[in-house]
Amino acid sequence: MLKRRHFLTRSLGAAAALTLPLPALARSTAKGKLRIGMISDIHQDVMHDGMKRLAAFLDAMREAKPDVIVQLGDFCKPTATNKPFMDLWNSYEGPRYHVIGNHDMDGGFRREQTVEWYGMPARYYGFDQVDTRFLVLDGNDPGGTKGGYNRFIADDQKAWLENELAITKHPVVVLIHQPLDLPGGVVNQQEIRALLEKDRGTEHPGVAAVFGGHFHQDSVQRINGVAYAQINSASYVWLPDNARRNVYDEESHKKHPNLDHVAPYRDPLWAIVTLDHDAGTLSIQGRASEWVGPDPWARGAPEKDYPRNTNRPAITNWNGPLRENL
Repeated sequence: MLKRRHFLTRSLGAAAALTLPLPALARSTAKGKLRIGMISDIHQDVMHDGMKRLAAFLDAMREAKPDVIVQLGDFCKPTATNKPFMDLWNSYEGPRYHVIGNHDMDGGFRREQTVEWYGMPARYYGFDQVDTRFLVLDGNDPGGTKGGYNRFIADDQKAWLENELAITKHPVVVLIHQPLDLPGGVVNQQEIRALLEKDRGTEHPGVAAVFGGHFHQDSVQRINGVAYAQINSASYVWLPDNARRNVYDEESHKKHPNLDHVAPYRDPLWAIVTLDHDAGTLSIQGRASEWVGPDPWARGAPEKDYPRNTNRPAITNWNGPLRENL
């Protein structure tokens, strides 16, 4: 379970570092304000309280009433024991969408099985909300590396992405589990980013932001005008063997044997992302919690591998302009 571990060395940085002026490209005709509820990496198959975390998110979304909600992967395996968890997700009456994470096929399931069980239209697909085109990618294609979990975008998906970017006249939001901007994310991320950051002329506003999960860390950075945000896990940071410790009751650890590997967040984390097309701004409204039990460093996690500025029980608020060509 989660033998891999990759780490960020970048902090959120000062706002000025993220809002450097860029050449003005196309001007978007999009109007209105789009609000997105985002949650990532609940890990129902690891956590003993995944149902409670998901329920808290859905209750908050019913109150906040965003235009759409999305989960960014590592949600649950397609098993009968997880049907109540999926039924809970499906009880939300507004628009809701899935992204496939690498752990959503644990136990030998094929991606097609997970797609069907989740009720997704395809492994990768698009949808529209409030003058915005969403492109959902699948970072689990085979290729680019040997061993471990797949983290690649193959030629068929890349061709579909390029075509979508070429024909849409709306600002684009990309959703993917594995990051496109960090070491250890998608193997061919530079090639994919080149497609996302390309200027396609005055009728194509381009990509406003890319949202992912996977690393259970808190990070935003801007590359060539595009904001790349990692939405922190709703549940925990995964720790190495030397930092294993029981922080819940004996029965919970007995039923969920990987719980001793996690530094849990007391409260579930999620974010509401707002694209204000009229004002030309992008914002992330996050949540903060606290560790359950000792923090990762008190448990023996090395700080060089778990930098404090990105490993924290929080999704940090962030505000900035949309990409300059929007």
